[in-house]
Amino acid sequence: MRPWWQDKPWRNTLDPSGQSDILAGRKRAVQQIRRLVIVNPIAGGGSGARLWPAVQSRLHELGLSFDSVMTEYAGHAVALARDAVKSGYQMVIGVGGDGTLHEIANGVLATQAQGTPDVIVGVVPVGTGGDFVRSLGIPRPWPQACTRLQGDTTRLIDVGDMHYTGQGGAEHRYFVNVAGLGFDGEVAMRTNKAPKRFGGTIPYLTNLVLTLVSYGNKDVELFVDDERRAGRMNSVIVANGAWFGGGMFIAPQACPDDGLLDVLTIGDIGKLDLLQTMPRVYRGTHLTHPKVCLFRTQQVRVESRQDMWIQADGESLGRAPVAFSIRPQAIRLKV
Repeated sequence: MRPWWQDKPWRNTLDPSGQSDILAGRKRAVQQIRRLVIVNPIAGGGSGARLWPAVQSRLHELGLSFDSVMTEYAGHAVALARDAVKSGYQMVIGVGGDGTLHEIANGVLATQAQGTPDVIVGVVPVGTGGDFVRSLGIPRPWPQACTRLQGDTTRLIDVGDMHYTGQGGAEHRYFVNVAGLGFDGEVAMRTNKAPKRFGGTIPYLTNLVLTLVSYGNKDVELFVDDERRAGRMNSVIVANGAWFGGGMFIAPQACPDDGLLDVLTIGDIGKLDLLQTMPRVYRGTHLTHPKVCLFRTQQVRVESRQDMWIQADGESLGRAPVAFSIRPQAIRLKV
């Protein structure tokens, strides 16, 4: 005999409003979006490769359809993201750190002109830093970050636009979080070459101390609008986001969608003074130091008499001179 409930037409009494049908429709809509997940296997000292099976399972549990690919060399995510957009993907998701997001942003921006972006960028943080997601309110634990990819909320964010001197001459790059020159650039250069066995704070601080031993401050000129500022400086930090270096609250007032760059200059500070000031950077209280100056602008140019190395989103790039500007509302990010 058939169970009685199989003989009766029925509806879900737990959902008399038909909300389940709405959710099913939303799930179908979520599935219809073409997504490419770009996985950086070496992010976070190998966390990208190690966590990817679990991340992949979680995304499937959330009902998200996607293709995936792993990066094979530095800069590969730029090409992958660029080709994904050209191939019609509507969403590009990075599984990695700030460097992975940096490359994906550059790939996506290479395909679109000025104006409101159509392609959505998502991030699942598994890298050594994960600083930029703090500014956006994206959860740093990857399971919660995966859940955000299922939602409808996006945010248009600005990016920094920089023209600098690379190995082959004049080069161009975008950055999403923070760029820096001088001491900061040399710390990033050393950190990029070091093995990433730990989280973002430990290697950064280790290489900061190692760089401190041999580093000398530079003779710098800054050009902001029609104003020239010159002097001997330790670093110039250009921020779109508030955190960098594995948790340093470098630019507490920075907002990634306000159309402005927060420029922080550290003057002719001594090594011992710099080392003693570092704990304040994690609390964001360093701005009151007499050698620290902060201003906000849409563009700034930096020149130096000595070699002054540059980093952007933790990636070592080249040296000054460099011209920075803001590109407002350039990336649509899933938050």
